Amino acid sequence: MHELAGVWTDRNGRIWIGATALFYVLVLIPFNYPGIDIFGISLRPAAFMLVTLGILFGPAAAWGLGIGNIAGDFFGGSWSAMSIFGFLVNVLIPYLSYRFFHQLMRGQAIRRDYHTIACFLATSLIVVCSCMVLLAACGTVFFDRPFLAKVLSYLGNNLFWAMVVGPAFFWLVVDAALRNNLVYGREWAERNGESRS
Repeated sequence: MHELAGVWTDRNGRIWIGATALFYVLVLIPFNYPGIDIFGISLRPAAFMLVTLGILFGPAAAWGLGIGNIAGDFFGGSWSAMSIFGFLVNVLIPYLSYRFFHQLMRGQAIRRDYHTIACFLATSLIVVCSCMVLLAACGTVFFDRPFLAKVLSYLGNNLFWAMVVGPAFFWLVVDAALRNNLVYGREWAERNGESRS
């Protein structure tokens, strides 16, 4: 069974889905509701969580952040048909970050050091840019939105949070998360010598 499907059959996976969704919504809604813009780019600080929570909780974070995005858009007053593609991107960013980061760190210790942060930054840059281009393309294809304007807006907002606030958040939580085994996913299970189907 694919890891993204298997997480729903695992009790711990469902707990982490709920926890990440709740955490995301609690940060997302206060900024969605007033619709704060800076130079035409909506302020979305919750974007700092996508890569970090993805790396730590893998498929559970992918579902949790996707669901959290839907809830945040709906209850935060920014719901539109584009929210469906927002859900897709909020599933992809955490899951692809989890897979890509663990590939970069294969055979190396994950800890609070400069090599780990460099891999985190590379992951953030590649995954966030790819997913924001995909999101802008979906808006252009399905809703006739201007591609260049949208991709620049999405990148400007999401890259700032992912590349500036994201590493600081990761730096603060990674050692405690690992020490207390507050991680989830096959990559972590394999790293810890466990078996998870």
